[in-house]
Amino acid sequence: MRRIVHLLALCVLFGLSAGAGAQGRYPDRPVRLIMPFPTGGTMDALARVIGDEISKSWGQTVVVESRAGAAGSIGSQLVARSAPDGYTILFATQSTHGVNSILYKDTPYDPFRDFEPISMVGAAPLLLVVNPKLPVKTVTELVQYIRAQPAGLNYASTSIGGSPHIAAEMFKQAASLNLVHVPYKGSGPAKTDVIAGHVLMLFDNIGSSLPAVQAGQLRALAVTGPKRSVAAGDVPTMVESGFPDVVIDGWYAFFAPAGTPKPIIDKWHEETVRVLRLPHVASRIQALGVDIVASSPQELAVRMKSDMQRYETAIRKAGITVQ
Repeated sequence: MRRIVHLLALCVLFGLSAGAGAQGRYPDRPVRLIMPFPTGGTMDALARVIGDEISKSWGQTVVVESRAGAAGSIGSQLVARSAPDGYTILFATQSTHGVNSILYKDTPYDPFRDFEPISMVGAAPLLLVVNPKLPVKTVTELVQYIRAQPAGLNYASTSIGGSPHIAAEMFKQAASLNLVHVPYKGSGPAKTDVIAGHVLMLFDNIGSSLPAVQAGQLRALAVTGPKRSVAAGDVPTMVESGFPDVVIDGWYAFFAPAGTPKPIIDKWHEETVRVLRLPHVASRIQALGVDIVASSPQELAVRMKSDMQRYETAIRKAGITVQ
């Protein structure tokens, strides 16, 4: 009997050791990094820059997969339903983990309950740009100009319910302006029409509009981040311009499925922070118009809740709805 008990004890110890060893070897196969938006944009470039560096460090490929559709919900849902083993990670934004659950009643996942936050990667404020023929060079002058127009001013956005739309509505509410929304399908056509003068104002991603500003095709008046952007350091913030409530700092962050073991979350977080501190990585990220933010999982969770409250207030007040 004692011999049987002894053998059982050895089996238990062996099993525990094997389990610990397996966890210590993570990852022992390729990891899928799901990007819930189309390839070719800023988010895609960020995912590949960071994924490549992690692949080199771990000796296992981090495969970036685009699973676009339904405003990011398809890819997010895929990760939410994946095994919590660290081999399927989500690269998300404030849209997938904030705005979507406000705008869409049937979002197929809960951004808090279904995910474990890992780390914020970076933040990208929007750039308020106008057609350079408009006789304004500051936000104050823009407000005065709009108030002097009996019909107000048309503004472009990249989509209904997107960050540029919400930013414009925040501005409209804060300054009590008569602004008329003209939605486009993406930054490209919206920016093109502002350059052509068909629509006179746009909140856009820095990476998209800054080249046009530098070429003299657009005039930049402000950024929507809480502080000036590294990519456009000479452009004041909306806060500096007298509008402290017009702050939208779109972010990019890593999430794992709920229930993923803490050692795996910790390993991803530590590796993300290490990679973001590499000078050549930092320069490439900043060139995309993104300011580096290597947050803790707890800081990311707090940021999500704070943004959700602010965005919901602006969206409800503006009456923004999507079909």
